[in-house]
Amino acid sequence: MVEPIIKDSSSTFDLQKTYDLYRHLLKGAKDGEVVTRFPREPSGYLHLGHVKAAMLNYHFAKMWKGKLIIRFDDTNPNKEKTEYVQSILEDLATLGIIADVVTYTSDYFGKLEELMKKAIEQGKAYCDDTPVEVMRKERGDGIESKHRNMTPEENLKIWDLMRAGRAKEWCVRGKISMSAKNKCMRDPVLFRSSDVSHHRVGKKYSVYPTYDWACPIVDSIEGVTHTLRTNEYADRNEMYTW
Repeated sequence: MVEPIIKDSSSTFDLQKTYDLYRHLLKGAKDGEVVTRFPREPSGYLHLGHVKAAMLNYHFAKMWKGKLIIRFDDTNPNKEKTEYVQSILEDLATLGIIADVVTYTSDYFGKLEELMKKAIEQGKAYCDDTPVEVMRKERGDGIESKHRNMTPEENLKIWDLMRAGRAKEWCVRGKISMSAKNKCMRDPVLFRSSDVSHHRVGKKYSVYPTYDWACPIVDSIEGVTHTLRTNEYADRNEMYTW
């Protein structure tokens, strides 16, 4: 068995004093109520950047006597493997990072589909078959998709075909603002089709949520109180809130 690199009880420095020094950083935090998460996609092995994120989430949870969730954001069956799940858990354990709970975004696929249907019914999302390169250019130029103003009824019909695996070229986009200064808000893709077998659920689903749709919803379901997001997500924070 590999011994953890970090041991709270035998550390050469006073861990509690270190915790006390940084406790002010979490606004609104209360002892026993803080819940953080490390949402890693199982599409590769951990690198140093992942370790930093895992460490911060782990120690902030511990300093508040709270809970750390290690969540595998397995929303892209094209890239993900069970071997990465096992490797990530083993590497984190070697660092002394043990989750209070291990979850998977795929645990919530049914709920995420249900909520997407509601968004379509409310006119907050629409189906689109615009080719990727064209969509990228239209988003950059602030040009609306030709499908943007389809009725909820029209979108629901396509959504049902997507779920049945009969509309593989279609995706679902959030209907936000094509004139937003923050280009992440220009109708991002929130669901896309795939017929690749998923490492946990096989071919049960034909549509998969993107990280941008799944992450804030699952954070809410799992009771996450503090979401520590790196600077690479700064532009996407507005979408997370939406």
